Amino acid sequence: MELSEILYQQTNDTLKRLAGLCGCSSYTRKDDLVRCIHKVVMTPDSLRRLWDKLDDLSKKAVASAYHNGGEFNATAFVAQYGSLPERPQSRWSWQAQPILLDLFLYTPTPYHAFNVYNPILPSDLLPLLENLVPPPDKFQVSGVSQAPKTTPGRFHRLAELICAETEQAGLHDLVAYLRLVNEGKISTDNTSGRATLAGIKQIVANLLQGDFLPLFDKYRANQTIRPFGLDVFARESGLVKMGRIRGLQLSPLGQKFYQTQDVESLLEAFESWTREGSFDELSRISALKGQKSRSTLFTPPASRREPIIEALSWCPVGVWIDLEDFFRAIKIWRFDFAVEKTGYSSLYVGHKEYGALYSDTYWPVVKGSYIKVILMEYLGSIGALDLLYTRPEEAKSAVSSPYSDEIFSPYDGLKYFRINPLGAYLLGQAGEYIPSRPLAASLFTVSADLVVTVTHPANLTPNNRRDLELLAVPLGNGSYRLDSQRLLTSLEEGQELAHLADFLSQRNTGPLPPPVLAWLERINQNSQAFNRGEPALFIKANSAELLELALSDPVLGKICRAIDKKTLVIPANKEKAVRARLKELEYILQ
Repeated sequence: MELSEILYQQTNDTLKRLAGLCGCSSYTRKDDLVRCIHKVVMTPDSLRRLWDKLDDLSKKAVASAYHNGGEFNATAFVAQYGSLPERPQSRWSWQAQPILLDLFLYTPTPYHAFNVYNPILPSDLLPLLENLVPPPDKFQVSGVSQAPKTTPGRFHRLAELICAETEQAGLHDLVAYLRLVNEGKISTDNTSGRATLAGIKQIVANLLQGDFLPLFDKYRANQTIRPFGLDVFARESGLVKMGRIRGLQLSPLGQKFYQTQDVESLLEAFESWTREGSFDELSRISALKGQKSRSTLFTPPASRREPIIEALSWCPVGVWIDLEDFFRAIKIWRFDFAVEKTGYSSLYVGHKEYGALYSDTYWPVVKGSYIKVILMEYLGSIGALDLLYTRPEEAKSAVSSPYSDEIFSPYDGLKYFRINPLGAYLLGQAGEYIPSRPLAASLFTVSADLVVTVTHPANLTPNNRRDLELLAVPLGNGSYRLDSQRLLTSLEEGQELAHLADFLSQRNTGPLPPPVLAWLERINQNSQAFNRGEPALFIKANSAELLELALSDPVLGKICRAIDKKTLVIPANKEKAVRARLKELEYILQ
């Protein structure tokens, strides 16, 4: 919108106020006021004089709008510089007093103290500012290399921070979840399709480090963090799918990742979850009321996830980042997102009449809580982010006072996160995944007589134990015996011999003995000795003469084979051709 058009939208009173800033106060008619203001602002020499009179913060405001296509984002500006340019208030009027900045940034509606927060630069003013405005101030999130031990908590006390290094546990737990799905041990709810309490308990029992927070003796499925996050992520990312007959099962992508643990497959799943997942993580904040109101219209969850993930990709790797700094960065980098489609919010906390959310509380309560769920329940659970958090009862709540013992959300305690090597790979900050900790050098020793002796039982994870049991039968006292029947059954159920052989080789102390290699090679050859052919159809003839008739026919003879004196066998996909030829010979196939 050009300057003249904007000025004509203002009231005479507003124009007179602006005229007093640029030497046009002698005019009273609207046309004269507009022409005078327009001439002063759009003339390079007088524009330079106005620019030189601006205070430093106002110049930064103009530069911020200029480098944002002419739009001034007040939220981003305050997050970066701490406040808007100071604006004196009139003693006798509800209107704020105009300042020189108002000759550069305008609202396309009549001037009012409540709608000056997102003004614009006139489109025809932008070229004149090219040689005046400085380059944009860059904002970079910094972090600390050493994990803080404490953080301010409730009642003005220091709360101890819990450190969760998730890289190894996340990969392990995701593979363990896929194994449980492959074994049919994750029961699902008929309504939501998510894991039932019985399924969640199966996941809990197979977690490498347990859940982020202690679980009660009796808990509900939605009271867990890691198990719930793994279940939703696997579904939303396409690693698992619901079948009509078998229920929850691995997708081809999930099968590939389960068999190989190839992080490229995880990256594909991660990108699908970011762009396409439809589960709304805001529903995990049960204390946020009004989510099911008819007047509440939410934006698609993927439209919120994508800017959060993009902002993470701009953050440094390997340092602990304060969550409040990350919140600032989201605003400054203009990765802020909308949660609701309407211009007003139907969400509230506590009582509907007294718990409405306003501009100063909406961001931390709604958006801040949503971001915490994404970081902790999903990125932390799959091993992309290491976390520092307090117990929720010790954390400052997003809504309560420092003296309140109310727990708003179990995610309130999240204070810092660190992008680990797996997270750097998934976020596009590393071209390949190099684990921060190499795999244990060995877990067991395999002898020439096919006996496996576990040498490092403390390092034997549930997934390692399961892989070992796909190859061997337990003998007791930490010993196993490689077993042909056990291995053949595993291959029959869809396991890959190459993956199991690599596991045996990589976790053995030293090279595998020649008899073990020979055993694996024999299993490999025997597993391919017999192959299932195409489906066949058996046809019974009433006499040997009819069978010979079919075999001697120039058409049927090329399709049919005899397996006894009265039985023919044909490929199932040739049934139509056989029927047609029999009809030509004046027979039909009953």
